[in-house]
Amino acid sequence: MFLQFLWFGMVAASLLWGVLTGKAAQALPALLAGTGRAIALSMELAAGYLFFCGMMNIVNKLRIYAWLEKRLRPLFSLLLGPIEDEETSKAVTMNVAANLLGLGNAATPYGIKAAARLHSSGHLHALYMLLILNATGLQLLPTTVIALRIAAGSQASNAILLPTLAATAASTVVGAGLGLLCQRRKGAACYD
Repeated sequence: MFLQFLWFGMVAASLLWGVLTGKAAQALPALLAGTGRAIALSMELAAGYLFFCGMMNIVNKLRIYAWLEKRLRPLFSLLLGPIEDEETSKAVTMNVAANLLGLGNAATPYGIKAAARLHSSGHLHALYMLLILNATGLQLLPTTVIALRIAAGSQASNAILLPTLAATAASTVVGAGLGLLCQRRKGAACYD
């Protein structure tokens, strides 16, 4: 509710400023042009999301997550501890895979499912570590940012790959390291 009032206040203040400065006649064309650009950008981003969400569905149907989970099991065991339940492991794997591809929206349903299953099974450390991994967001391919750069007309839209990988890898290592340190020093009380 607060955001609605905030948004209304920003629009009202902008229109009032336009009237006070004598630029009210420029407000409507700018408003319509901005709305058109926002709709065009939304459509371009939706195309990227649809493609990658479709790819995640194909990965799910072909059970590629099982291959992925097998490759990631040593890392998951270190960070999350043992997860015996196949559905939970699948949800965690798909969440991490979608995040690695920079698909936050595609990762969300898997993350919610994984978090609910980890919580109900009492794996608090695994739940909090999954939250840390999601918050720090290691991305091998930042598809959303690349799509935004393409939509903005960037000539080198993939120039952010290395800096993004370095920054997200550093944040993930620090976050996961602190989570493991907290768990080792205080145990379950660390998360209370």
